[in-house]
Amino acid sequence: MKYFIKFTILIFVLIFVSLNLFSQTPVEMGERFNPEFSTSSGKLRADSLNCELVGGWFSGTSRAIFVDSTKDTLVFMGDGGYLRILNVSNPSNPTTVGKLKCPSPVQDIYVKDNIIFVADGQDGLRIINATDPFNPVEIGHCFAGYYTCGVYVADTLAYIADSISIVDIRIIDVTDPANPVRIGYYSAAGPACDVQVVDSLAYIAYGDKGLRVVNISDPTNPGGVGSLYSYAGSYACGVHVVDSLAFVVDRDSGLYIIDVSDPTTMEEIGFYNTENYTRDVYVVGSFAYLADDWDGLRIINVSNPTNPVEAGEYKTGNTAYAVHVIGDIAYVADSWNGLRIIDATHPSDPEEIGSYNVAGRTLGIHIVDTLAYIAEGPYYTAYYWFHGGLRILNISDPTNPVEISYFDVGHKVVDLQVVDTLAYLAGVDIGRLFIINISDPANPAWMGYCNVGSEVRSLQVVDSLAYVTAYWDGLHIINVADPSNPEKIGFCETGGFVNNVHVIESFAYVADDVDGVYIINISDPTNPVKISSYEADLAYANYVYVVDTLAYISHGYYIAGAEGSVNIVNVSDPYYPVEIGSCYTQSDGAAEVYVADNFVYVSDKSKGLRIIDATNPTNPVEIGYYNTGDITREVQVVDSLIYVADDSDGLYIIRYTGGSGIKEDKIVQEGVSLLNVNSGIEIRFALTAREKVKVEIFNLLGQRIEKLMNEVRPSGKYNLNWDGNAGIYFVRMEIGDKVYRKKAIILR
Repeated sequence: MKYFIKFTILIFVLIFVSLNLFSQTPVEMGERFNPEFSTSSGKLRADSLNCELVGGWFSGTSRAIFVDSTKDTLVFMGDGGYLRILNVSNPSNPTTVGKLKCPSPVQDIYVKDNIIFVADGQDGLRIINATDPFNPVEIGHCFAGYYTCGVYVADTLAYIADSISIVDIRIIDVTDPANPVRIGYYSAAGPACDVQVVDSLAYIAYGDKGLRVVNISDPTNPGGVGSLYSYAGSYACGVHVVDSLAFVVDRDSGLYIIDVSDPTTMEEIGFYNTENYTRDVYVVGSFAYLADDWDGLRIINVSNPTNPVEAGEYKTGNTAYAVHVIGDIAYVADSWNGLRIIDATHPSDPEEIGSYNVAGRTLGIHIVDTLAYIAEGPYYTAYYWFHGGLRILNISDPTNPVEISYFDVGHKVVDLQVVDTLAYLAGVDIGRLFIINISDPANPAWMGYCNVGSEVRSLQVVDSLAYVTAYWDGLHIINVADPSNPEKIGFCETGGFVNNVHVIESFAYVADDVDGVYIINISDPTNPVKISSYEADLAYANYVYVVDTLAYISHGYYIAGAEGSVNIVNVSDPYYPVEIGSCYTQSDGAAEVYVADNFVYVSDKSKGLRIIDATNPTNPVEIGYYNTGDITREVQVVDSLIYVADDSDGLYIIRYTGGSGIKEDKIVQEGVSLLNVNSGIEIRFALTAREKVKVEIFNLLGQRIEKLMNEVRPSGKYNLNWDGNAGIYFVRMEIGDKVYRKKAIILR
């Protein structure tokens, strides 16, 4: 009966979400509306003043590639959060020339006249000067929407595709790349995935809207010309226009060839079914080169566009996201396989001639002394799981972690623990516990493994026993006294979907998703027994962490739009757990929690790191946060540093500086003044030279609630005004390399 009720609730929630999604009135082509979006306190992509980035290792999956035809010895690629510049003059041995950390994982790249334009996901457009490729420097940026996934530059205008925002295409004047200015926009209720500009027309791969052509002769007021979304495809995600033909790739079917000689009446003239998840297309001469997900590079002969025929293919080994072709050489961004360089001189027999490997997804971490151990795994598809394993970094200098080694176990690893000279890994796809000898961190070696059953999600090793959760069935107990021959000795079925386990003395606390948290007596490891459970209303338990007599549990909720929470449960009597406090998080359900010195550190998925003060467990309060570039998966605190596993954006090392994060400085910069008035705050300042200026408003909790300026400005006098609600605020200003903070009060 319990499961029937939960299932019924879930069905109602899904129906509610569907009705809300499909009841939205789409914005038709050419309709004008206010393109800006509102934000509220605590929802902004920002950081509190009491959290600062110390360093990190930001390598991850590769989704973007660009080769400048005028400098074909340089390849610009996305490597997780890095923009990486490679010298490929010797394609068999690409070498890094320079790299720059972008705020989020790189989604797309366009290079023009030594200026690199990066579509940086939720962090908009980043503009980077690469005149000296050994030292690329960001010189400007523009928040272009919610999720910037594509960029194309023509003359002095950048065209930005946004896959989530209500504004699908933004047009940005980059005449002065240090001061980009938004001048126009276009929307057809998205999502816009890719864009190419030819003369006065923009060709847009518009997701489920197919191909759209927009007249941008007046970039301040673009208007629709034509659209084609009646073809058999379902989601256009890439476009390349050559002469009067548009080559459109559809992620669910393949390559469509469309006659755009008259863009008002476009016509499909050819189609090739890849039977795969095609992501990108690049056309040179008589061939279309497709980035075709797990099928790698596909080469299609389009000399007869009404009858395209496959000429050849090359399995790149992972998930091909993007392709760029110069001459007969194809450069493929292949997810966590990085860059693959493929010679297609003979299209029927393409050959890899070089590669540059990057990391996969950072899914788990364990810090021991000066080493960081990373559980790594790739993205997976419906048919394949790709390799994953253990990566070891030297973090003796936390500002500059250095990779020591990588050990591929052949499967996706989502959790790990290091005990003495052994690393225990959770192989999720194969349902296996791996044990690796790390006595020499530079040369990890196999020790042993144990098959568990279904997906292994988490583990904890205590003495000679490993407690392993299998998602579909429950808790397994494995004797690892002989690590070369681990053996299962106990099992407890939980009935739900098991996410993690935390062991304290003779009890195992298991986060069991829809069933909440089970408490299991493991005093006899051969016969573990459930003794009680805790379940929050309309919630599912993601993670549990226990300290002394308190269990800290992260929850998501079966309510559309609901925030997740961290609930604190008194388990002093494990037979009768009682909730005593809770604090909402910002995402729909935190991935993991870690507790140290009465502080709860929350890996809050896309909302980054959240810090909760639980000194009073009946009234926990968020006191700080840091928004990472991707999706936080795990967090660990060692001494004064916080280590965060951030999926495709690698490892973040963060310091919490204490207090509310609010500190007032006396503003002594000549020409800077701050006025408090009843109607708001007025900030006046003067620049004697060209400077980067950043002005932000924070509340008393240290949460940024408004960004007034973040750009390079020429010399001159400036006035900024902010009309906020009555209250006490702090204004934070960065002028060049100087930082100022000042309290401001608004009275009404």
